[in-house]
Amino acid sequence: MADIFHDRQARGWSRTGWLQAYYTFSFGSFNDPTRMGFRALRVINEDIIAGGSGFSEHAHDHFEILSFMLAGELEHQDSAGNKGRLQAGDVQLISSGTGIKHSERNPAPEASTHLFQIWLHGDADDHPPRYQLLKEALLNRGDKAGPRLVASTTEQPGALQLRAPVNIWAAAGQAGDRCAHQVAAGRYAWLQLLEGIVVVEVEGEAEPLELRGGDALQLATVSRVAVSASTAARWLWFDLA
Repeated sequence: MADIFHDRQARGWSRTGWLQAYYTFSFGSFNDPTRMGFRALRVINEDIIAGGSGFSEHAHDHFEILSFMLAGELEHQDSAGNKGRLQAGDVQLISSGTGIKHSERNPAPEASTHLFQIWLHGDADDHPPRYQLLKEALLNRGDKAGPRLVASTTEQPGALQLRAPVNIWAAAGQAGDRCAHQVAAGRYAWLQLLEGIVVVEVEGEAEPLELRGGDALQLATVSRVAVSASTAARWLWFDLA
């Protein structure tokens, strides 16, 4: 299981009248047997939803489904009675467990909504669904580099609690800011750039690597990376079992 650079330009994609979507892993009509996920990660979709549009009611089970809001708004409603209005900077978690139905809609008539939706394999399939919403969890683009813990496999103050062996940090920086990330012994990592441009120095590699919004790094043998922002940027760091 090697360290791999995932180029944003190699992602699958689809475009309808109301949705523009990019798929890091196989999803929907994009089917690549070499892109079926990494550890607990199964879906990383970047979605741009047109105003007044959205996903009609549909069902999920098993997965931990996270929505990271970059811009715009999104209304959530589900069969367990949960309702939420997500805004830029919010992070939503649906632990679908035994099963849930939900719908998501951009309530703005003209402005688009931009988000990353990420699915993790859950480890609580016999448990009922659970809904959590963390307001203003993502650092604003251009804020000083984090990282901030936004989701954890254990209960942590100010973080969503996952039913999966994963911890997630959000970070941001302005041009010139620098942030280091460590990979614990026996763990794996995924670095997902949401927006902007960064330069990543990977331990053991002579040349740094430039990432742009949508790019990612899959890390299985590296214990440390350093991220330097070239522009205002935001990214996620996944610590995986």
